[in-house]
Amino acid sequence: DIRTRSSLQIDDSVLIDFSPDTFAHTIHDGLRLTEINNLLITHSHPDHFYPMDVANVLMPMARTHEGRRLQVYGNRRIGEVLNSILLNNSESEKKIIFNELHSFQKVQMDDYEVTPLRADHMRNEECFIYSISKSGKRVLCSFDTAMFSEEVWAAISESYFDCVILDCTSIDKDSYFSGHMGFGENVKIKGRMLKQKNAGEKTIFIATHFAHSFAPFHERLSKLFMSDGFIPAYDGLEIMI
Repeated sequence: DIRTRSSLQIDDSVLIDFSPDTFAHTIHDGLRLTEINNLLITHSHPDHFYPMDVANVLMPMARTHEGRRLQVYGNRRIGEVLNSILLNNSESEKKIIFNELHSFQKVQMDDYEVTPLRADHMRNEECFIYSISKSGKRVLCSFDTAMFSEEVWAAISESYFDCVILDCTSIDKDSYFSGHMGFGENVKIKGRMLKQKNAGEKTIFIATHFAHSFAPFHERLSKLFMSDGFIPAYDGLEIMI
């Protein structure tokens, strides 16, 4: 019932979003930031990107292996904000590498194929949801978005997902907040994914990013989501696919 702001770790080396609560995740949930080599950012809102703490990978806050680089991926605004924080740190160019992403353009990130898909969240910024695949497994991470556009549906039309994570900010009130979803909309997306063969019986569906104003108590959400086959996210949730 005590939830911090949303982020997702994939394997040991990938982290999606870096919120102000990331340090707390290292204390309470076992996140090992020394193993994170790739940081994917969805958009620049501070509950998803807190660049002051990203800079703690540098001296004098941290000592890192000479050859280690933190690869940061995101839209142009992420690069601008990150660069403004790192401007006066001479070590930053050697330790933090920014990679600008664009909607629907695939990139190879170590062993992962990453496709940033355009989220419906902010009008003045190219926000992303991410399709990530490795070794025949694929995850869709959809923080902070309203219903998918037809352009997104077209982009994933040939993809099968083993795990789907959906924004459910307003829980039992659809589209209460602009650029977000509620559970009824999550159910519609799941139904279309099943119909289009983007998902199947074994696909794991997870709802996340709950607003505190909608009483996101785990017992209540478990009962609410169970009949439609969704898992309510909570801090420390681990999924094997």
